[in-house]
Amino acid sequence: MKITSKVSPMMQQYLLTKESYPDCVLFYRLGDFYEMFFEDAILCSRLLELTLTGKDCGLEERAPMCGIPHHASKQYIAKLVDNGYKVAICEQLSNPGDQKGPVARDVVQVVTPGTMLESDALEATTNNFLMYIHTDADNVGVCYSDISTGLMEMTEFSGPDYIKLLDDIIIRVRPKEVLCNESTLNICGKLTTVNTSYVAPFAVYAGTHNTFNASKEFLLKHFQVQSLSVFDASDKKHGILATAKLLDYVYDTQKRNIYNLKKLVTIKDENFVHLDISARRNLELVENMSLRKKHGSLLWLLDKTKTCMGARKMRSFIDKPLTNAKQINERLNAVEELLSNYILRDELQAELQMIIDIERRCGKISANTIMPKELLSLASSLQLMYNVKTKLVNCKSKLLVDIYNQIADLTKVAEFLFVAINKDAPAVLKDGGYIANGYNQELDNLRNAKEIGKEWLVALEQSEKEKTGIKNLKTGYNKIFGYYIEVTNGSLVQVPDYYIRKQTTTTAERFIIPELKEMEYKILNSTEEALKLENKLYTEIKEALKAYISDMLQSSEALSLLDCLLSLATVATKNNYCKPVINSKVNGIKIVNGRHPVVEAMMNTSEFVPNDCTFDQSTSTMLITGPNMAGKSTYMRQVAIITLMAHIGSFVPATSAEISIVDRIFTRVGATDELAFGQSTFMVEMNEVANILSNATSKSLIVLDEVGRGTSTYDGMSIAWAILEYIANNIKAKTMFSTHYHELTSLEGTIEGVKNYKVMVKEYNGGIMFLHKIGRGSANRSFGIEVAKLAGLPQELLNRANQILAHQESSASKTSVDTSGKITSNLRPEEQEVLNIIKELNINTIPPIMAFTTLNDLIEKLKK
Repeated sequence: MKITSKVSPMMQQYLLTKESYPDCVLFYRLGDFYEMFFEDAILCSRLLELTLTGKDCGLEERAPMCGIPHHASKQYIAKLVDNGYKVAICEQLSNPGDQKGPVARDVVQVVTPGTMLESDALEATTNNFLMYIHTDADNVGVCYSDISTGLMEMTEFSGPDYIKLLDDIIIRVRPKEVLCNESTLNICGKLTTVNTSYVAPFAVYAGTHNTFNASKEFLLKHFQVQSLSVFDASDKKHGILATAKLLDYVYDTQKRNIYNLKKLVTIKDENFVHLDISARRNLELVENMSLRKKHGSLLWLLDKTKTCMGARKMRSFIDKPLTNAKQINERLNAVEELLSNYILRDELQAELQMIIDIERRCGKISANTIMPKELLSLASSLQLMYNVKTKLVNCKSKLLVDIYNQIADLTKVAEFLFVAINKDAPAVLKDGGYIANGYNQELDNLRNAKEIGKEWLVALEQSEKEKTGIKNLKTGYNKIFGYYIEVTNGSLVQVPDYYIRKQTTTTAERFIIPELKEMEYKILNSTEEALKLENKLYTEIKEALKAYISDMLQSSEALSLLDCLLSLATVATKNNYCKPVINSKVNGIKIVNGRHPVVEAMMNTSEFVPNDCTFDQSTSTMLITGPNMAGKSTYMRQVAIITLMAHIGSFVPATSAEISIVDRIFTRVGATDELAFGQSTFMVEMNEVANILSNATSKSLIVLDEVGRGTSTYDGMSIAWAILEYIANNIKAKTMFSTHYHELTSLEGTIEGVKNYKVMVKEYNGGIMFLHKIGRGSANRSFGIEVAKLAGLPQELLNRANQILAHQESSASKTSVDTSGKITSNLRPEEQEVLNIIKELNINTIPPIMAFTTLNDLIEKLKK
């Protein structure tokens, strides 16, 4: 809309403001309403279901207009932001009549998806992240922050895999809004997270600080530190650029000092187990694969936290498993202490469940948007927080002692708020009444002006009667003329000179005196003056609280950690988990009677069948065969999840577990395609395997399920064989490799570290029973037709399938592969496998049914 002289002054002001915020919906304050005009009005009327009207503005046609009451704006802003729009809030900065021309107005805040602060519009248990990505060739700096909680983290990386690493970080952080430089915009089309609409399209933001030195100086000033080394960030050039740009954006949108963003955490990849997109999805860490909901995920199982802060922290635990054995053991020791002291655990959880979201309250204090009732609940929580501290005084484990020391005593702040804020404070500020009586004498006087005025008038009347000798003199009040002294006509001769005539009636004259005029002003203006003073006092209270934001955030961080440790102890107690032994020196895993924690928790009646797992010097690769639906995938995921749980400091579902530190967990499970990008199921599978082979190390844990099934039998088997050989010979990672290519089982005894395992089944009456036990050896066949029978396929079809299978097996030639002279035994591979299994059997511990099944399988294998 072009600004012309025809447009009214108010509309000229609106258009000039809109010109500065073209990408925002402008909420323009007019009295008690926010009004939207032109294209904003048309958009809002449709999206917010508002009545579209018009306003005369000097043009030939009326300007489209719609509006909302300013006190009800939060829900409308939230809806717009949730739909991806930015909202610029333009307030009145002066009162009508204070100046010539239109009332002074300006934008005081821009609300965007990544800068939302209102608790009602935010997911309580999830962070609301704003992210900035700065790229320069293959160098990447990333900063992300939740300004509602004060959390800010930064990282940087480089190299040929920077696109993959950037995808991984986006999938972990799940930002609501992503900003970037021009260079990043040019490569974002390569990101899977962008192409699949996992995140909204990136927006270029140039910011103010565009050089390393300028960015560094800006951050030093913002964080009020002498060196960025306190955040371990002084040499992170690209991370510093990203952090400065993100803070630029926050200052631009919030238009105020950011008191709660005063701590920067530098994330280093080596401090956490690396989990790529596939691993997070296949292991269902924070959401299930089918509905993408929390229910049925590891987070659902472990999150028994009592506070919103703790729930967000628990998600962070799962997103970032630790690789530092010392830190892991500190968590495990704290969980163990809480697990063994159920009285303390119950008392702490009872206190925590009454504590509000202190982190987000701090965000509102920083933004000057906190309401009086929210301050009262904050005060209660600060007292409860101190109660928690006192209950930790006798704890011994290092982490619980640290938490005790980090919780600040803020009871005096709580007492101050209880004195200052009315316990019956209204929900809105416009009518006053939120500052408590007794907090400020001047405010009390203004509130009591009418009552005080009545008493004063009685005293004045008596005093004037005595001074003048007029016995029938009286004081009164008239809505039109105000307060007066009335003297009847018969006593007018006694009226003193300082009486000023105000009104004449039929029988009397009414007068005013200076003292009465002054009291009249006080009484009649007391309500307005009280509201002004209340607002001033409330502003002072909010400003005073900003000095305690740092202590409150530190304390809430400690509370959230405690909440997570209590949650892990509760889950461990309920589900009979054991404390894992974390081994940072030996590269192995030994799990006895392990269970899949989520599957077990979701089972209604049947008991979960536990299984062992051992990776040691003699076993680096478990080659697992067996029918579909028998539990291969569950078993492999189970081992990966138990390993991950140990790395977050959780007890694990097993009788015992020794877990070495892993650097990465990779999974290739399931069959999916990405047709939108021209990739078949097999191509997706090969891409994922290529990523694993490029990034796995000897300290990694790899789960590969049915690799090679997306192409022809011989192609698939050849690829699977080569992949297994490559991992075992070159990477030597702990690998679980399930397959229906039984030819691969000949690799035991041929390749060092490869051992055959199978899912036990019992055959009876032409059918099979799944035992869900993993044992040594290889399956004789895949039982595909038997599984099809269980699924309910027609018997005629099953009979024909058996005929075809018999024909194929009789005519198929045996597959031979040159093993390059690696076989050192004169025994055939099948005979060598039988010998290996017999050597490893422990008849003192093996269950009878498993012993019988194993013996039967060995006999069948030797017969063949």
